[in-house]
Amino acid sequence: MKKARLVQGLMVLSIGVGILSIGNVSAMASSQYSAARSRSVRLVWRKGMKQNAYTASTGARFSKHLAVRYGNNRATSKVTWYTDAHEKLYKKNVGHATIYYHVKSADGTLQGWIWRGYLKPVMTKQSNAAVTAKLNPTDPSTNLPIANEQLLDQEILSLFPGTIEDKALDAQAGSVVYTTDGEEAPTVKTHQVYIHLFNSSTVMNTQNYANLLAKAGYTATKRSQYRGWHIGVRVQTDDGYGEGVSQGDAAIFLAPGN
Repeated sequence: MKKARLVQGLMVLSIGVGILSIGNVSAMASSQYSAARSRSVRLVWRKGMKQNAYTASTGARFSKHLAVRYGNNRATSKVTWYTDAHEKLYKKNVGHATIYYHVKSADGTLQGWIWRGYLKPVMTKQSNAAVTAKLNPTDPSTNLPIANEQLLDQEILSLFPGTIEDKALDAQAGSVVYTTDGEEAPTVKTHQVYIHLFNSSTVMNTQNYANLLAKAGYTATKRSQYRGWHIGVRVQTDDGYGEGVSQGDAAIFLAPGN
């Protein structure tokens, strides 16, 4: 009887270890280490940044030097990520640099580095006046960096009535104002209209961008001619980004509708 119980106990222990092993393999399945990926990049700089809120549904989340891939962003697409640092990595195999943001979930249980191009700003309910107040240099208590890139994109879109936002054109505009993520000299197709707005104001609102468009030759009358066209807009909102791009600079691409 004792021998039977001993055998039974060993079987239970064996099954338990097996289950534990399977659980560990399952937990490790989403995290993958790659020495080759880590060696393919060189750190240019790494520094803290102010908190902004984003979501990500494409790409992946990594350790600080890309050695460990923690998981695909589609698995955490509902998570709101909050930034606290960013880093610039030089990609040796392609010969240009790119920017990654360090993000954490609200409860602090998830964290990692995500390429900036995969992060989408979280839209919050803010009025145009609220954004202006945040950027008002005469009030030190509200002199903060832009917190919502998407809201500023919408401000510019509103200046082109009747146009249709196009995600592909949005990405094309993003490659201009975030130069290390893409092309420094943008490719403009023959049927496209490209507008680059160079911002110098700390109060960024609809009127500011209307003034910049008028200065670039795009008055309200001329903008109305693009009704029915597709449009893509991206505003650079990273405080201290550099790379020859000022905070609030915007790129706009327009293409005839089908």
